[in-house]
Amino acid sequence: MVIPPPLPDPPPSSRRPTSKNAFVWLLGALVSDAVMGGLYALVAWLTVGHSVGSPLVAPSLFLVPFFGGLLASLLWRRAQPSIWDTAGYVLGATFIALIGAALAYAEGVICLIIVSPLFYGVMLAGALVGRVWFRSDMGKLRVSFAPLAIVALAAVAEPHFRSEHEGSVTDMLVVRASPSRVWRHVTSFPPISAKPDFWMFRIGLPYPVETTSAGDFVGADRRCIFSGGAVFREVVSECVPSTRLTFDMVELPDDPELIGHLTPRRGQFELRDNGDGTTTLVGTTWYSLHVHPRWYFDGWTQHIFRAVHLRVMEDVKRRAEQP
Repeated sequence: MVIPPPLPDPPPSSRRPTSKNAFVWLLGALVSDAVMGGLYALVAWLTVGHSVGSPLVAPSLFLVPFFGGLLASLLWRRAQPSIWDTAGYVLGATFIALIGAALAYAEGVICLIIVSPLFYGVMLAGALVGRVWFRSDMGKLRVSFAPLAIVALAAVAEPHFRSEHEGSVTDMLVVRASPSRVWRHVTSFPPISAKPDFWMFRIGLPYPVETTSAGDFVGADRRCIFSGGAVFREVVSECVPSTRLTFDMVELPDDPELIGHLTPRRGQFELRDNGDGTTTLVGTTWYSLHVHPRWYFDGWTQHIFRAVHLRVMEDVKRRAEQP
C-alpha cells in the first residue's frame, strides 16, 4: 500500500486567523502608532514658532505614516499577511492612531476624518513596501528601494515648491422672486429653522444658523453666527442694493478646525436679474489654505464651503419665495 505524501501547507492568504496572528497585528499596530505619535510630537516641538506650511512640518505628513507602515510590516512579518490582510491590518492601525491623536493632541473629529484617508493610504504604501522589503529575496529587496526612494524624495522636495494657496468657491441658485425681494433676505436673516442635511454638519462641523447686520452700507458690522456659538465678525466692503453685497471677515472664532488650517477672508452675494421675474443668487467665498498637500485638502475645503453656501442660499430662496 502506497501512502501519499502529505499535502503542503496552505498559502498564508488562505490560513484562518489565529490568536497568535491577532497578537502580532495588535503589537505591530500599537508599536508603530506609538512611534508615529512620538515623531509627530518631535516635529511639533522642532517647529514651534514656524508656520504650519514650513518645510520642517510638511514632510511629516508623508514620511511619518510611511515609516510607520514600514515598522508595522517588520513586526507583522511573522504572521505572513497577504496583501489584503495587510490592508486590513493598516486599517485597524489607522483607527487606533486616530483615537490616540484625539486623546493625546486634542485634534478635532472633523480634522481627523479629513486626514484619515490620506494617512491610511500613505501608511499602507509603507506597509506594502515593507512586506516585500523584509523578505529574504534580495532581488525583491533591491526593487523595493525604488518606491521608497521616490516617496522620500517627493516628501522632502515638495515643501520647497509650494506657496500659500488662495482659492475661492462659487455657487449659484435660481430664486423665483425679483432681486429687490431677494435682497431683503440677503443682508441679514433670522435663525434658520431647517435641520442641517450635510453629513459633516451632522457629526459636529459648525454650520450657519443666523446673520445680523448693522445696516446696508459700507462699513456696517455683520455677525455670521454658527452652531455652537461660533461667530464670524464681518465688515461690509461693498453694498449695491439689489445687486451685490461684499464683506470682509475680520475676526474668526477660536475653533480648532480652522486655526492654522484655513482662513476665510471675504464673502459675497451677487443678485443677477434674469428678466423673467426670477433671480440668480450667486454666493462666493475667498479663502487661504495653509495645509498641504494642496490637491488633497483643497477638495475638502471646497466641499465644505459649498455646503455652507447652499444652507444659507436655500434659506434665502425659501423666504424670498414665500407669498
